[in-house]
Amino acid sequence: MSGDVRKIDRRRVLQGGLGMLVAATVPGCSFFDTKPAGAGAQVAAAGEQESPMLKALVDKGTLPPLAERLPKNPPVIKPLAGKAVYGGTWRSAMLTQEDTQWLWNALAYEPLVRWKPDKTGKPGYDEMEANVAEFTVDAESKVITFTLREGLKWSDGKPCTADDMLFTLLEVQCDAGLHPDGIYDAFASPDTGKIAKMEKVDERTVRLTYTAPQPSLIIQIADGIFLREGAYGMLLPKHYFQQFHLKYNPNANALAKKAGVGSWADLFAQKQNPWTNPDQPTLAPWKVTTPLGKGSAVTLTRNPYYWKVDDAGRQLPYIDACRVEVVQDAQVELLKVMNGEFGMQYRNFGTPQNKPVVAQNREKGAYRIFEVPTQLTNTMIIGINQTHKNPVKRALFANKDFRIGLSHAINRKEIIDAVYAGQGEPWNCAPPKDSPYYNEQLATQYLEFDEAKANEHLDKAGLKKAADGRRLGADGKPVSVTVLVSESFPDHVEAIEFVKKRWRAVGVELRTQAVSEDLAKERVKANDHDAGTWTGGTFVLPTGTGGDHYWVPTNDGSARYGIGWAQWYQSDGEEGVEPPAEVKKQLELFTKGREEPDPAKTLELGKQILQIAADQFYYIGLSSVPNTYGVAKNDFHNVPEKMIEAVAPGIVHPEQFAIGQ
Repeated sequence: MSGDVRKIDRRRVLQGGLGMLVAATVPGCSFFDTKPAGAGAQVAAAGEQESPMLKALVDKGTLPPLAERLPKNPPVIKPLAGKAVYGGTWRSAMLTQEDTQWLWNALAYEPLVRWKPDKTGKPGYDEMEANVAEFTVDAESKVITFTLREGLKWSDGKPCTADDMLFTLLEVQCDAGLHPDGIYDAFASPDTGKIAKMEKVDERTVRLTYTAPQPSLIIQIADGIFLREGAYGMLLPKHYFQQFHLKYNPNANALAKKAGVGSWADLFAQKQNPWTNPDQPTLAPWKVTTPLGKGSAVTLTRNPYYWKVDDAGRQLPYIDACRVEVVQDAQVELLKVMNGEFGMQYRNFGTPQNKPVVAQNREKGAYRIFEVPTQLTNTMIIGINQTHKNPVKRALFANKDFRIGLSHAINRKEIIDAVYAGQGEPWNCAPPKDSPYYNEQLATQYLEFDEAKANEHLDKAGLKKAADGRRLGADGKPVSVTVLVSESFPDHVEAIEFVKKRWRAVGVELRTQAVSEDLAKERVKANDHDAGTWTGGTFVLPTGTGGDHYWVPTNDGSARYGIGWAQWYQSDGEEGVEPPAEVKKQLELFTKGREEPDPAKTLELGKQILQIAADQFYYIGLSSVPNTYGVAKNDFHNVPEKMIEAVAPGIVHPEQFAIGQ
C-alpha cells in the first residue's frame, strides 16, 4: 500500500465489528419484529399515517401526500414498547459545541449500512442490516455494490439517486482538492494504493471494484465514520453541493471569498457540516432549524420526506422536534438530568461516581435509568514512548523490565476505590473476556501491586539507586517520566497522582502535564513526549488505518508507546523509526488482516497480533471500565433497558422513540 493512502484525517471513533463473511447479501429487514403492534398503538396514533403537523401541510396543498414522499418499499421499524404517539420535543444536551458525536449518533445515524441493535461484535455480516441502501459483497471482498431504495427522497423532496452517491465518492471523498493530505485508504485497493473503480450501474445502483480485497469498507460505513463534519460522506445531495465544487462551478472560489474563507475546498467542508448549515438537505429523521453556534441550543424539526415507517405503515419519526442544549460543564448536565429536564440523555454524566445521585433523584426527576455496556477496554492506559528522540530515554523506555517494574509499582485497587467508586477490576490494555480476541496473558500480567517485584525488575533494567532512593539512568541522572494527560479525562488527572506516589516509592519520578486533547495529540504526533495516557478501546480487524488499534503501532491515534514506528509504517519506511523484528511482524499481520475476507482467518491473524503485544507489553493498563448509563423520562417511550455503546443511541432507532402518556 502506498504511503499516500495512509495519510488520513484522524478521528475518535469506537470501531465496531470484528470480521467479514466471505460473501453476503443483506436484506433490508429491521432488528425489530415486524408483527402488528396491537390495538393500543393503533389507538395512540388515532389512526393517522403521518404526524398531524405534516398532514396539515398536505391538507393545505403545501406538501405532497405521504404516498408520494415515501420510497416504494420503506424499511419497517416496530416501536419497541408498542408506543406509537406522534408529537412532542425531544430535549437533550451536548457538552460544549465540540460534542457533535451526540448529534450524529442520536439524531443522524443513517449510514448506507447500519449495525443491528443487538450487535455483539461477532465476525461477519450477520450483525449488519441494509439501511439507506441494499448491498452485496463478492466472495473476495473486491466488488461491493450498493442499491438505493427506490423512490428515496432528500428532505427537500428531490430524488436521491446513484448520481448523488457517485458524486460523493468521486468528487468529495476522492477529490485531491478536498483531501490534500491524501485520499482515505478505504477507497483504494490495498495492493496498488489506487482508487477503486466506481461506476453507476443504473439509476439506483453504484458498484465499487477493487483489485485486492477491501473488507473494511462496510464495517466503517456501519460505524458511521463517514457521517461527520468536513468534506466527507458516502451519500450527499449533488443538486445542492455542486454549487460549491470547483469542478461544477468555476465561481466556487469567488463564493468562498465572499463567505470569508480561503478557498472553495474550505467552503465546501463548511457547508457539508449539517449542524452549522441548516440549508443542507438530509436523509435523517429530523433537519436542523437552529444551527450550532446560533444561540444556546441546536433545534431540529421532523423531515417530511423521512423514509421509514412503523409496523402499521405510519411514517416515522414519531417525535416532531428536537432541542439539544449546549452546556459548558458536565456537572451542569448532571444537574439537569437530576431535575428531569431531558427526555432522553446519554453520555458525559454517566460516571460511576454520579450513579448514586442519579438513581436517588429518579422519582423527583420522573425518569428511569437504562444501561449502556461499554466498548472501552481500560479506564486508563499509560504508553511509554519507546521511540523517544533522546537515545538514553529511548533505550530505557524500550526495556521491558522497566515497564514491568512500573506496572508492579501501581496500586490499582486504591485507584479503583478512590477514582472509580470501587467499580472495575485490575486489568491491562486487553480485550475483555467475552471478546473473540481475548488473551489472558495480555489481560492479567504484571497487575499485582508488589514493591519488591517492582524493584527487582527496575534492578534488571540496570537502574541503580542513589543514596536518596532515586533511580539513576545510564547517563547518571535521576530517572523521570513526564506523562501527558488530556484534560478531557478528568479521572486520569486524578488517577495519575496515585501512580506518581507509588512510582516515587520505587525511585522513579513521574511528572504530569495536563493539557488539552488537541495539544496532547500534537505532542504525540511530533514525537515530543515521554509518555501519555488514554482510554483503551476495542480491537478490530479488518478496519481502517484511522482506527485506534492500541496493540499494533499503525497510527498516531493509538501508538503513544511507539509513534516513530507508526510513522515508519504509514510512510513505507521513509519516515519515523524502523521497528524491531517483533513489531514488524505485527505490522505485516495487521496489513494482511485488513485485506482478509475470511472471518476465521481474520480472527486468527488478530490473535497472533495480540499475542505479540502480550509478549512485548506495550501499554501499562489500570482497570476494566464500568458500564455507563443514560436516563429517559417516564413519558419517553421505546428506549430499551440496555443498549450497546456503539453509535448509541442511534443503534436502537431513535426514529421510533415516542413521547406521551
